[in-house]
Amino acid sequence: MGVIELGLVTDAGQEPLESLSRPIRHGDLRRILLAAIALLCLFGVTASALPVSHAPRQLWTVPFRDGSDGFTVTPEAVYVLSTMDGSLTAYASHTGEVLWSSTELGGASWVGAVESGVMLLPAEDTTVQVDDPEGGGSYYRQFTRRTVAVDAATGRHLWRQPGDFAASADGLVLLVEWNDDGTSARTLRVVRLRDGSPVWDRPGGGLETWVAGNGIGAGSDRLVTVTDSGATTVYDLTNGREVASGRLPWNRQDRGDGTYTNISAEGHRLYLENVVDQRGTVSAYDTETLGKLWQIDTRSYGGFTSCGPVLCISTPLGTTGYDRDTGHLRWSRADAANVYPITGGLLVVDEQNGGRRTLIDAGSGVAVIDMGTATLVWDYTSADDMPYLVSHTEEPAGRMAVSRLDSRTRHVRLLGTIDAISENSCQSAATILACVAAGDGRLAVTDVG
Repeated sequence: MGVIELGLVTDAGQEPLESLSRPIRHGDLRRILLAAIALLCLFGVTASALPVSHAPRQLWTVPFRDGSDGFTVTPEAVYVLSTMDGSLTAYASHTGEVLWSSTELGGASWVGAVESGVMLLPAEDTTVQVDDPEGGGSYYRQFTRRTVAVDAATGRHLWRQPGDFAASADGLVLLVEWNDDGTSARTLRVVRLRDGSPVWDRPGGGLETWVAGNGIGAGSDRLVTVTDSGATTVYDLTNGREVASGRLPWNRQDRGDGTYTNISAEGHRLYLENVVDQRGTVSAYDTETLGKLWQIDTRSYGGFTSCGPVLCISTPLGTTGYDRDTGHLRWSRADAANVYPITGGLLVVDEQNGGRRTLIDAGSGVAVIDMGTATLVWDYTSADDMPYLVSHTEEPAGRMAVSRLDSRTRHVRLLGTIDAISENSCQSAATILACVAAGDGRLAVTDVG
């Protein structure tokens, strides 16, 4: 392992990296960036030829209220939702030119990713207070009553329908209409993404839980529904055909004592999570038959997540990776407080309560790159396996180093630095990096390519 002085720690094979030859000085950024790139090439972190990309350069900024406004990024446009006037504005990614703006969104609360040229926005947020008959208290539920679809290129409204956007797959959208207090579903309806035309619908019948393609992993064409008694039905999401039915071991979701059941779907695999008195079990089922494939029992259970080739289960003692097909233990790491899967079969592991991070191989649990305090920047538009990393610089203080991780070669290449940003506020698409600037109420868009 070797350390890059701007804050990134990279895997340099058997050859250690040396420090930069002199400290970074204010006002000398351009020379430092060139020196850093040259050093990285010399020490084997990048290819021997000089990269064709340039240092990061800020393209434009726009007013932004962190914590209330929302944005999403594509290679062509940056979309900003203002909660002040309810407007959604599309800016050209490289110039900041306003492509279109709309204030007729019907109370949209946040902006999602663009899929097949369509942006879905939840509207009419509703918060209700629900009495807890067993605990004697009450709790709050928040959900949305309607979904708005907008053409991402022109801003034209494509459709507006009742229901909360729950999942999408193969050009179809699942909308769930809630009852008055948001505790169960009245109707499950599938419409076409582009024009909102109906494909099929079914009465909710008091369903407590359902899951489709946007569960712990993308790509499922199955919709799984469960009642409060555990009666389970699997449907083909594309046409509404019933695939399988049965009964799963199920705990009511409103008990208020830490007991709960949860389901997730990935492909034709269903995962059932049952937690009672802090002891958890995770079971895998075949969605085509609802036959159980395997089960894992864990004391002091903390949760599970999809980790590429394995299923990760967290406990107060760390995180373990289990084989998806057999449920057998593949690896265990006591230093892994939280894990975040990325492309290329890699996981980001939070250590020291998030104070440091390590990139590990998902299949073996072996450490690949010590990331230090760097954080990943997510790209919601692509399955590209070269995400960006940002980290605080030591000198000059108050700036952020930007690097790119190639998960295939498992090398990190330093690109340069940008102004200070709010923590975990960045999104990327292609060479565009959009981040909320620290303290000045603006969204800054940078070309890092």
